[in-house]
Amino acid sequence: MIYNRILIYFFLLNLFFIFSFNTFTKASEKEKLMCDGNFTDYIYQYDEDNFEYLEHRNDIGIFYDFAWDNVKKKFIIKRDKNNYPIVKFSFFEKKKIIPGITSIKAFNSIDLSKLNDHQLEKLSATAGEIIIELANKDKIKVFSKPYKLNNFKLSDFKIISIQNIDTSKGILEMSFDSKLTNVRKDIYKVLKNKPDLLEEYRNSAIDICDEFKNLATWPLMSVEFDEFKYDADVREGLKNKEKLTNPVFEIIYDNNEIRTLRTEKGVGYFRQSFDFKKFPFDEQKLIIRINTGVSNSEDSVTFVTPEPGVFINLNKFIEPEINKLKAWSIIDNGIEVKNNVLIENDYYDIYSKKIVPRSLNYLEIEIILKRNFQHYLFKIMFPVFLILCVAWYVLWIPTEKYEARLNTSIIALLALIAYNFVFQDDIPKLEYLTDLDWFILLSYIFCLIPVFLSIAFSKFISKNQKKVTKINKFIKIWGGILYLLITIQIFNY
Repeated sequence: MIYNRILIYFFLLNLFFIFSFNTFTKASEKEKLMCDGNFTDYIYQYDEDNFEYLEHRNDIGIFYDFAWDNVKKKFIIKRDKNNYPIVKFSFFEKKKIIPGITSIKAFNSIDLSKLNDHQLEKLSATAGEIIIELANKDKIKVFSKPYKLNNFKLSDFKIISIQNIDTSKGILEMSFDSKLTNVRKDIYKVLKNKPDLLEEYRNSAIDICDEFKNLATWPLMSVEFDEFKYDADVREGLKNKEKLTNPVFEIIYDNNEIRTLRTEKGVGYFRQSFDFKKFPFDEQKLIIRINTGVSNSEDSVTFVTPEPGVFINLNKFIEPEINKLKAWSIIDNGIEVKNNVLIENDYYDIYSKKIVPRSLNYLEIEIILKRNFQHYLFKIMFPVFLILCVAWYVLWIPTEKYEARLNTSIIALLALIAYNFVFQDDIPKLEYLTDLDWFILLSYIFCLIPVFLSIAFSKFISKNQKKVTKINKFIKIWGGILYLLITIQIFNY
């Protein structure tokens, strides 16, 4: 009996030494991996390694779209013409509540058009059973439930310059400087036990070294810029593995709040979809998309939302002396920031090996540009019109001089063909015809009419001179009027 007890004590003692040794070894390894600085060291030692959500809520999961009040310099809830708030995202009834389109008229018979933004947000946080009445009179009964929320902030976004808008390849090349932040209540909770350490680093930005960045979990790292390509030589950000002179990932302690700060800047390449049907009098929309990188689930949602600095800097870029765009100009109020949601009903999950529905929230910066058409008007359209005039004026040569008419009209046609080779590089090569293509095609047709008429008149001039002259007079007047009417129709359709 005593012998068995001794064996048990000996076994437990061995377990204790093994556990102590492993703990000490892990702690030593952890200390070896630390960045320089007490602040990051303490976070690494005591913070839990998880994807921390900013808030835990219990309501019906309705989020309203935002708008920027440029006069008051603040965000307001976006509303429709009846002052009903427009939904940005909803956990419930995704078929009836469409993000960015659906407006809500009432909560439990309370008219939302009569509430200000603060009252509306407070009412939306109500728990329990809620009857929602949409603007189209549909009613939905929903029940609140707990869920998690993370709201990454696009704190700043500056467009330094737009180097190239490659309309043939559909690529925007742009230099920008952006800041993304995420509030970390979990880290603040850990550091509240070290008030001296917090005070030491108040109003400070502490660089997160690559070693620390790779070991810990940082939710803000999931955010993705939807770029066509990432050139590490001209971009600074989390994807750049080279040693950078400026910090790209930091911790900030200010206003009793701890935030992670991520910097993405340099030259970015963004894929675009252009519509050239109205070329060269076209407007194009440039889109810079920022994804959360985190799919929404039944109990969690993640957003990227802008802060005032984004709108202030983007509005400055509208000014021509700042953007310095030559071939384009940004229209008034031509820059918008929008929240959107990507909904996929047939997403294939490689982990569960199932086809499941999913949604992903993202932020879009839209820049609406208007092409400066003067180059195309004076260097392409006007010369084409002059060549056509030369060909058309052949109809004023007496009909009996058909050889002179034919020579002049053919020379004008050849001049038009030759000039087409001069400006062909200025016209986008597409699978459909633009307005400029229709104009040039119409000019070709009307340039050929004098040629055909001269050949036809040469056959009948000796037989019926009077009738030929009458037809020629009719065509030269009404043909010119028809050309002008069709041209107006092309560019005004």
